[in-house]
Amino acid sequence: MIGKEDALKVLEKVVSFAKGFELEASLSVEDLSLTRFYGNHIHQNLRRQDHILTVRAVKSRKAGVSQVNLLDDGSLRWAVSSALENAELAGEESDFRGLPKPRPLAEISSYVPATAGMKPADRASACGVVISLAKSKGLEAAGSFATGTHEIAVASTAGVRAYHGSTEGFFRTIVQSGANTGYADRLTRDVREIDFDQVAREATDKATLYPSAKDLPPGRYDTIFLEYALADLVRFLGLYSFGAEAKQQGRSFMADKMGRKVMGDNITIWDDGLDVRGLDVPFDLEGMPKKKVVFIDKGVASGVVYDTRTAVKDGVETTGHAGGQMRGYYGLVPSNMFMAEGHESLEEMIASTKKGLLVTRFHYTHCPDPSNVVATGTTRDGTFLIEDGHLVARVKNLRFTESMVEAFGRVESISKSSRLTRDWWSTFSSVLPAVKIKDFTFTGATAF
Repeated sequence: MIGKEDALKVLEKVVSFAKGFELEASLSVEDLSLTRFYGNHIHQNLRRQDHILTVRAVKSRKAGVSQVNLLDDGSLRWAVSSALENAELAGEESDFRGLPKPRPLAEISSYVPATAGMKPADRASACGVVISLAKSKGLEAAGSFATGTHEIAVASTAGVRAYHGSTEGFFRTIVQSGANTGYADRLTRDVREIDFDQVAREATDKATLYPSAKDLPPGRYDTIFLEYALADLVRFLGLYSFGAEAKQQGRSFMADKMGRKVMGDNITIWDDGLDVRGLDVPFDLEGMPKKKVVFIDKGVASGVVYDTRTAVKDGVETTGHAGGQMRGYYGLVPSNMFMAEGHESLEEMIASTKKGLLVTRFHYTHCPDPSNVVATGTTRDGTFLIEDGHLVARVKNLRFTESMVEAFGRVESISKSSRLTRDWWSTFSSVLPAVKIKDFTFTGATAF
C-alpha cells in the first residue's frame, strides 16, 4: 500500500502544477495477489501492483482528461499538460459549473490486516480444502482465490482532499463430475469470514446432485434464482437503467416512469456506498460523499445516481457516483447495489413450487434491448427441475430471453437472507437475496 500520507502527497504535487485553470486528480492503487487451481492442482500464483493517476483539467467550461501509471515528476507534469491540451480541444459543456467544493466525508473502516497479509501458502491451503474434497469423491475442482488491497485518493484545486483504503477477498470454485458442474463463491472484506469447507460442499453438492441431466423444452417456468444468478439480472438494471445520463438521454425506461409503478410491490432496490455489508467506499472520484439512492421503492421508480455534471441538469445534488467502475462506456452507474429481503427460506421457496426450476447462476449474459432491459444468457453449473416442492432432476442448460422490468413485476417470493456476490462479468458487487419469479421465459436449450 502507498498509504494516505504518500497518496495525498502525490496528488498535492499534481494540483500544484495547475496554474490558471482548475484541476482534479484521483489516484487508484491496487495490490492484487491470486492463486489459481485446475484439475485438482494449483497451477498459478501471481501478484500485480499498479497505480493509475487520472487528471481532469478544466478551463472555460472545457474539460480534458489524461491518465498515467508512473508517478515520477516528469510523468505527473505530462499528465497535467496532456489533460490541459485535451481540454483546449474539447467543446464547452454548458451545464458545467466548475469543480465541486469539499464536503464532509464519512469515516469507514474497510481495511482488514488479515486479508492484506495473506500469503501464497495461506491461499493454497484454502484452495486445498476444495481440492481435497473433490479428490475424495473422484471429482475435479477448479477455481481461484484473490486477495488484495485497494486505495483511492482524490484532490482538487477546489480544496477536495479524500483518501480511503480497503481490502478484498474473493474465493470461487467450480467442481466437475463428468458433464455436470457445481459452483460456489464468497466475496468479503475479511477472509476470516469465509468457511472454505462450506464453499467446497456447496459446489460439490451441486455437481453431484443427480448423475445426468435431462432435456427440458423451452418455455415459461416458475424459477428460483440463487443470489449468483440474481446478480446478473440486477446487473442489467444497474448498467442500463439506474444512471442519470441514461435517464436524461432517454436510454433508460426510468426516463418517463419516475414516480410510477414499474415492478412488484415486493421489489425495493437501492445503492448505498456506506453500508458495510457491501464493498463500502465513502466517496466517488470527485471526492464527493456517497448518498443512499433508492431506485425502485416497493415497485415504484424512484431515483437514479448522479455526479456533479448530471446533477446540474436536473437541479439536484450529486449522489457521489462520479467515475464509477464502468464510467465512460455505460455512463454513470451504481456502485453498491442492494435488494430488500423477503420472508421465506430457500427451502420454503422450493417447497411452495408445484413445477419449476432452480438456477444456480448464468453464463455470458447480454442485453440486446437496453431501453426495455430485455436480456439473454444461459444457465450454468447447476440447473434443477422442481416438482411438487422437491428437486427431482438435473436439467440441461437453458437460454433465457426476458425483460427484467417485466420479470421483477412477477416476483412471487424473496428469501429472508442475502449475500454479497458478483455477476458473471464481475461488473458489480451487490448484496442480494434469492428470488422466485413466476413464468420466467426460457427460449432455447443447450446440448449439455
